[in-house]
Amino acid sequence: PVLLELLDGEVSVVTTQSAMVAIEHIARSLCLPTSEDKDTSVFFTALEKGTRILKQRAPDSMDDDVSTQVVCSVALCASTLVRVLKAKCLPLLKNLVGPLLESLASANTLLADSVSNQDMLKSCKMLQLSIIRTITAIADTLPQFLVPYLGQLLSPLGLPSPSLHLDEADQDENVKAAADRLEEILSKRTPARQLIPAVCKASVACRGKCAESSTLLTILKLSIQSSSRAELATLRSWVLKTVVSAYEYEGKEEEQQMLLAAANQMMLSLVLKLSEAQLRPLYSKLREWKSASGISNANSRRLAFWSLSSVLSKELRVIFLPCLSTVVTDAVEELELAVSTLRDLKESERTAGGKKKRRLTSTSDAKDSVDRSDSLRPLQPLLLCLEAALKADAHDGGNWVRVDDGQRFNSILEPLGKLLQCKIPVNFPVAAAHKPSKAAVLTPFQRVVQGVASEEDGNVVSCLTALASAAGNEQLWKPLNHLVLQACENETRSEVRKAGVKCLLSLIKTLGEEYMVLLPECLPILSELLEETDEEIAALAQECVSLGEDLLGESLQDSLR
Repeated sequence: PVLLELLDGEVSVVTTQSAMVAIEHIARSLCLPTSEDKDTSVFFTALEKGTRILKQRAPDSMDDDVSTQVVCSVALCASTLVRVLKAKCLPLLKNLVGPLLESLASANTLLADSVSNQDMLKSCKMLQLSIIRTITAIADTLPQFLVPYLGQLLSPLGLPSPSLHLDEADQDENVKAAADRLEEILSKRTPARQLIPAVCKASVACRGKCAESSTLLTILKLSIQSSSRAELATLRSWVLKTVVSAYEYEGKEEEQQMLLAAANQMMLSLVLKLSEAQLRPLYSKLREWKSASGISNANSRRLAFWSLSSVLSKELRVIFLPCLSTVVTDAVEELELAVSTLRDLKESERTAGGKKKRRLTSTSDAKDSVDRSDSLRPLQPLLLCLEAALKADAHDGGNWVRVDDGQRFNSILEPLGKLLQCKIPVNFPVAAAHKPSKAAVLTPFQRVVQGVASEEDGNVVSCLTALASAAGNEQLWKPLNHLVLQACENETRSEVRKAGVKCLLSLIKTLGEEYMVLLPECLPILSELLEETDEEIAALAQECVSLGEDLLGESLQDSLR
């Protein structure tokens, strides 16, 4: 009671703060972790007085440092009192949550202003942390009563604000951790039937804002993970509409990749809640969306579809193969499109000046070059998707790729063999998600074809190796081996020869003794590669020979002469 009297009338800021801190400590010490069978009416009065102070101070919380400190103290005290009072604090919730969310929006806005002074930025972070803790307490204790405020909480200046989710180098770690905890508790405690529609509606206001949309997708993923299959049955349309909107984002490449990754993880969490029978129609809808005609963002849709397919293929393995069977024709067409586009780009360079670099002479030329390059972006996700599927098929016996007397195998092999010798332009849109620290010194051919530092992004050599592993017999290996040896014999481009011998080495390492039946036809080519002036190619050829000798248990030197 003495402390409550200090909150009445005109008192100093220090007195108000001290009283709030003391009340918070008393409440936490006496009533937590449980307040059952205890008279907590005095804490209701304390919270009521705190909301009155908020009403006075919150509108000016960012105008002066004094108001900021008072709001911080009230918010921190309120976070404990809410846990103590539980449902008893419901009459005060409106006067508590509204002002706090308004103050949070003001703090987030100010933090987005790079010209703000350091003292003000520090105060903003303190205010963020205090408010987030109070909202977390409400979400954990009274989740169903936070629903009316979800629209405000999930607005662009609320929880999705980038100022709450900056990298650790630019952000107070405590603020980021508190925001992450709020997302987790909000997703677990708020019923999916209430939270998911609210998040999906909020995503409309965040359209075109990458960071905010990514945060909403994360909340959506956490909510889906905490829900049952039955709860999600009526919510899939909400989720699908939201993820499609994210997939159609066409901003900077780095932003698109970030949003794409968040959307894929959210979709994976949904798929893991579905049965195989439910997955197929969902995947079919996405295929129809990807293949829609007369749209301006076809490249973005293709990229999103194959990127999601690669994630599902990697996580679901054999379970995903029936879905992939429905898009094998699409995959082959995508590979053939990449071959055709790369060939056209090569011809354009040749006609524009022989061996000289092409100079774009007009705006239309530049736009055409960008459009063609952009159309190649789905290639690496597709290669990664096929690689994961073929590895899963290999473990399952290889029946999927050998279907129809090997027709599926041959349809995939033909464009892959051509890609092994394609010329990759310098402006090829290499996947950005896993760029190595020395990416600047690697050519697109090294990344996309040879598979240097792109094991997690998709490349031709790894895909061919997985294809051979799934094929599992000499009859299908022969045409594949022939294409690899053709690359090894390329007379004009050493990078192609290197890709060929790297692929051959990968095949020998993966298939082992079984592949030795084809070694005799490889030896003449390896003999020539051993005399290469490029030391790396010669070393790879020697490794192939040495590995062959180990597997056969005999020397191959006489055969190489």
